[in-house]
Amino acid sequence: MIFRRTTGSFLRRLIIFCLTVMLLGCSVLGSAVCVQAAPDSESRAVIVLDPGHTAVMSGGTEPVGPGSKEMKAKDTSGTRGVSSGMREYELTLLICFKLTNELRRRGYKVVLTRDRHDLSLSCIERAQIANNAQADAFIRVHADGSESRSARGAMTICTTSRSPYCPQLYPESRRLSDCVLGSYCSVTGAKNRGVWETDTMTGNNWAMVPTTLIEMGFMTNPEEDLLMASEDYQELIVQGIADGIDAFFAAGVL
Repeated sequence: MIFRRTTGSFLRRLIIFCLTVMLLGCSVLGSAVCVQAAPDSESRAVIVLDPGHTAVMSGGTEPVGPGSKEMKAKDTSGTRGVSSGMREYELTLLICFKLTNELRRRGYKVVLTRDRHDLSLSCIERAQIANNAQADAFIRVHADGSESRSARGAMTICTTSRSPYCPQLYPESRRLSDCVLGSYCSVTGAKNRGVWETDTMTGNNWAMVPTTLIEMGFMTNPEEDLLMASEDYQELIVQGIADGIDAFFAAGVL
């Protein structure tokens, strides 16, 4: 009698154990399939990278924002390295090529506003590329210049909360700016010059997606210019910006 009760109890425990293992196995397998499929899914975040300036400037002017009567030049020539001799448009495209590879490795879908130097592209046209791509983040990559050779450090630029063009985007654009700048300075060791909020940047004003412009450093500073021209530091630049983008999406923006 005792043997029969013991045997029945054992069988019940064995059946429960087997069912539990089967359920856990299916759960783990399902998770593994999801993880493997994610990089190729249509839900990937779309990042539009905008390498600042170009070798062929757009002539004329354009409205600083939708409906604005204020006009600004469609583009400018950018700055140049005082030590490296590298043009800003050369540096920004080089960084964006490397950043594209890193972001794709991390599972993002990346679109470039330009992939060569001999292209005329206005600030509005750059923003429209981001809008048409329905970008989840629009990263405009630039390098700074100053009359003072001692000026150094990085900053990001976004619109204000009182923007007459896209006030609804301010919270996300500000957070994107904070994330990118914080990670960038943490990884590269660059001086953090803060986030500049302004409604004077045409490319930012015409973008209907979360947008930030990063000034990576001063090409007019001899030491910082040589740093940005070096491959080792460029790898840090790429890691810093990519980490900032990761941080932006970590809160589940999508």
